[in-house]
Parts: sequence; C-alpha cells; structure tokens
Amino acid sequence: MARVKNFDQIVGNIGKLSFYTRKGSSEIFVRTKGGASKEKIKNHPNFANLRKVNKEFGGCAKMSKQIRLAFYGLEHVAEFNLAPALSKVAKDIQKTDTENSVGERAFLLSKYRFLLAGFDFSRTTRFNSLLRVPLSYNIEREKQQATIHIPDFACSFGLNLTQFSTYGLFRLTAALGIVTDMVLSPANQTYEPIHDKLGQGFQTRHTPWFSTQSTIAAQDIFLSLLNKNQSSPPLTAADSMVLTVIVEFGVPDALGNTVPVRGVGGGMVLGVE
Repeated sequence: MARVKNFDQIVGNIGKLSFYTRKGSSEIFVRTKGGASKEKIKNHPNFANLRKVNKEFGGCAKMSKQIRLAFYGLEHVAEFNLAPALSKVAKDIQKTDTENSVGERAFLLSKYRFLLAGFDFSRTTRFNSLLRVPLSYNIEREKQQATIHIPDFACSFGLNLTQFSTYGLFRLTAALGIVTDMVLSPANQTYEPIHDKLGQGFQTRHTPWFSTQSTIAAQDIFLSLLNKNQSSPPLTAADSMVLTVIVEFGVPDALGNTVPVRGVGGGMVLGVE
C-alpha cells in the first residue's frame, strides 16, 4: 500500500487511484482500483474460497458492531477506530471453532470471554497507566447487574496527566451490555446472534466531574439492565455480560456546561462474564 508524501492534500478518486485517510494517522494512503467484478466474485467457481472468506469477514464486522453496542457512547475517548480492532478480536474468537468449516465458523464469545476482557481503547496511554488506582468490580449474571468500586485517591498520585495536563476536569463512565454468540443462519447464509439478547440493551452511568487537582472519595458505579418492576428471561449460556469503563476529560461549552473531549482519555473492557 502506497503512502502519499510531499503532495497536495487529496482525498477521493483520480482515475484508477483512490486516496484516503485513516483515523489516528495524518498520512494520506493511495491504492489502485480494479480486480474481478462483483458478479464474477459472486458466481464464478474460482472464487468459492474467497466467498467463504468474505462471508466470515462480514460476520466479524457484525460481531464487532454487537460488541461496540455493549458500550455505546463510550467510544469517543478512543484515539483509533475501534471497529477493525474489535473485528480482529472477533476473528480470533472465530478461529477457535474447529467443528465448522471455513465460511461457517461461529463466534462463541461465551467460551472465550478472556479474548475480549482487557481490550484497551488506547495504543499510547493504556488505561491502567492513565488511572493508576486499581478498580474492583462484580458482575451478577442472575440479576443482570454490575458494580464498579472506585477507591479514594489523590489525583496527583492516581491520575497520569502527562498527556492530559491541559484539561482540568475528568470523570469515570461505565457501561454494561450483553453480547450474544453469533452463528451462520442456514436460511439467509449470514451471521446472526443466536437470539435477540432478550431486549435488555445496555446501560451507562458516570461519576460527577472532578477537578484533576482534587482528592476523590471512594465510591461505586452501579449498573442494572433490569428495572425493579421489570421481569425478563434469564441469560442463556450463549450470552456474555460486558462491563466497560472509561476516563474522559471535559471542557466547558459556550453555556458553561462541561462536555467530554473526543479522542482524549482512555478506556478498557473491564470484565466479561
């Protein structure tokens, strides 16, 4: 893949050349257009293996999206595009399926939850380096809820502000969601969740905004996917509860309200059960 240097800023197509950028990089990349037609790839016997690979690639994208929906609204702190990185996690999970052939392999996150746990939103300042105090958590599958315990700490010790010293406010935000194993549907030959995740969706909760110069008192973030009066089917063995936490930094807007800064902070999938 070629990279454009010392050239005018071009994004788009010129003849058979496509110019494009990537999140997290200031460089412009270029590639040539061409190759077999969509119709040939779809029907010609020579492309049978490619069709299998493409089918699984589409499944990886779907699984990546389902994981991202478990912490919807928390991606803004990431310094790179999480979608392809989570697609790689999905592919690693898919490779563990030795019962089905290529083109039909399932995404059994429920059996390999450790492959997602610890997924970090940053490539430079890792979450455990940004927040230097240990977070403890408890996920209760039966009650479909989770609690994150934040110990008391002084920001001068517990918060790494090396890259974020210009921001005076921060908070912690957590999300709890459900991800269901995905399999190939015999009916339409596309990857689908085993069921509709029981309709719980996800939930987010956050602490108040704190000064980066303050001392933070010990506190808990509690998340529940069920209301007190809500009844719901229990989770199945194919369901995984995903608990995510981020540190986000804030600045005042025109009205004086504190708003998060995109691409600043850090996050991590804290636990998967």
